[in-house]
Amino acid sequence: MFYNLIYFNENLYDTYYTFATAGQAVQFNEIESQTDKGGQLGFNDTHVGLGKSSVIKGEIINNAASKLISLERSLVDNDFFVDFEEEAPFRHIEDLSRRMIFRATVPLRIHESFDMYEMTKLMKVELEEAGFMGKKSDQVELFNMVFDFDKIKLPVYNDDMDTVIFSKLHKDCLLIEENELEELEEDNIILAKVKRTHEKQFTLFDPLKDFITINASTRKEMEKKLSSHGMLAPIEMHTDGIEVEIIAIYS
Repeated sequence: MFYNLIYFNENLYDTYYTFATAGQAVQFNEIESQTDKGGQLGFNDTHVGLGKSSVIKGEIINNAASKLISLERSLVDNDFFVDFEEEAPFRHIEDLSRRMIFRATVPLRIHESFDMYEMTKLMKVELEEAGFMGKKSDQVELFNMVFDFDKIKLPVYNDDMDTVIFSKLHKDCLLIEENELEELEEDNIILAKVKRTHEKQFTLFDPLKDFITINASTRKEMEKKLSSHGMLAPIEMHTDGIEVEIIAIYS
């Protein structure tokens, strides 16, 4: 089987592979293969081995694709795993409960209200006007501290069913370029764990919680001072939802 990996969260892989293999996981760093070369010299019932012994050593190739294959194989016989690619109709994905891991073909979209670059510019202006940006000499350092672009989370969702499946992708786990994000909308397979379920309403994305890296007290202070601007308002969806943690996306 060949995988075209689009997204792989190695931290989640480490966590769930450990649980799935429960005391059986072994990390191989090196393999050794021994071979004998030569022939046998026979005198009546006596045989003497003539030959040379060679040892071949090598490092285990443990890249994202091999890790994904190992994880999926370890999940097959676990009760908490559901494979919608092999066993059950896709519509039953709505019956998934918290903590279950599943595999299914789920095209994902980034919400149209999410614009990372426009939101960054707007947030900077709002922070300055609200008095959170200090002297100009301090602004670059503070801005880089607040906006860690490698750790930005992208809000993605699928609303092909009555229940919306949604998640936040870690930008540093993407294996495609930013100009290739439309690939997420194709019929890719996702391997994911159910984080929680929501009834009638949920927040898909909240800029002050998901976009910037600040502590809770500072965030609450910002929420009080910042005006309710359209692009800074949370993206709310008024329907049932299943929030998932995506381990991998591939085709």
